[in-house]
Amino acid sequence: METKKLSIGTEIVIGTALFIFIAYGMYLRHFVGYDAFQNYVREDGPVEYLTALFLFFSSLVCFYRVFRYRKMKKPLWILTWTVLAFLFLFAAGEEISWGQRIFGLQSSEFFQQHNKQTEINLHNLTFKGKNLNIIIFSRLMFLVLFIYFALSRLMVWKIPFIRNLVNKFNVPLPGVQHIIIMLAATLFILLIHIIKESELHELSFGMIFLMIFLNPARIYNE
Repeated sequence: METKKLSIGTEIVIGTALFIFIAYGMYLRHFVGYDAFQNYVREDGPVEYLTALFLFFSSLVCFYRVFRYRKMKKPLWILTWTVLAFLFLFAAGEEISWGQRIFGLQSSEFFQQHNKQTEINLHNLTFKGKNLNIIIFSRLMFLVLFIYFALSRLMVWKIPFIRNLVNKFNVPLPGVQHIIIMLAATLFILLIHIIKESELHELSFGMIFLMIFLNPARIYNE
């Protein structure tokens, strides 16, 4: 019970912080000016570092669950959360180009030729005029996130095969509160009506997934 209360309390803090970050962006955009908002969401700016930080925290939560499930001898659960741990660790690294500007690293010839920002990351790679960021990290990611937040709970309720897989692999699902926060955050961000609003979307994803990993929904039988 105490652990549950702690998880809920942590969610409230994170959710409140998310809307403060978004509200500050809206304030800069509408009451201070374009340059102030651009500085807020710039490369290596506050929003980018916050996104990387919350993605990293999400990865740590996943690693913690891997440690717990090892003691419980749940190999499939360990597999799920290990994949998630490394996926979010990778996302955190990509967000800040693996610390390139922090540590003053020089891009190799490959990244200078194939990365549209000449940075050490994969999501800005281009090949034969095709932007990897648009194809995989935007369109495909949008589809995956839409299915996850809009359809996953319904699929678990209605399709026994999906429900069994989710149960077997202990896939973390969003709770109703997470879906509401995601919808509200998305609507508020869209009110900004400006380029680079995607940086705030990425921040909201990082923070909401941290909440999900801390307190995943339990809508299926153990």
